[in-house]
Parts: sequence; C-alpha cells; structure tokens
Amino acid sequence: MFSFLLDGVEILLELMPRLRRKRDRLKKWTGTVVAKKTRALSKQAYLVIFRTDEGKRRKFRFERKEDFDLYGEGRRYVKKEGDDLPDTKPYR
Repeated sequence: MFSFLLDGVEILLELMPRLRRKRDRLKKWTGTVVAKKTRALSKQAYLVIFRTDEGKRRKFRFERKEDFDLYGEGRRYVKKEGDDLPDTKPYR
C-alpha cells in the first residue's frame, strides 16, 4: 500500500511541469529581455530572463548557444498564444 502511494506521488511530480508548460503555452505577452546568463556545468547552460509589460518575470533555459543568441538583451519580443517560446524577431 505504501509503495502504491509513493508511485502516485511520483507520477504527480512528473506531470506538474508538463501541466505548467501547457498553461504557459496558452498565454500571450510582450516583454523585454532583462538578463542573459550562462552556467558552465549545467545541461541547460543558457538562461534568458524576460520582464513582461505586466511586470512579471519569465525565464527560458536553453541547451544550445545558437538558441540563446537569438535573443538580444534590452530588446522587446512577443510570445504568441500556442507557442512555447517568444518570437526570435524583435518587436517594435
């Protein structure tokens, strides 16, 4: 019985990030890149932090430097409803 409960908790912990990604995918926003950071010993070594027009922070982690370089610090971008990431072309 105890192992059954542990299995249930484990399944819930695996599903939570997927549900959050789905919820975030349905949102649209416009924001500015406020910071870009790198880490040497991490699988997802590149981090881009956005500040939305509503004042919320959005963080996106990348494994590849090419994806990280698509976003310029201080530039504005639009994240459309249904997309996982903001457009790579700056918004005017």
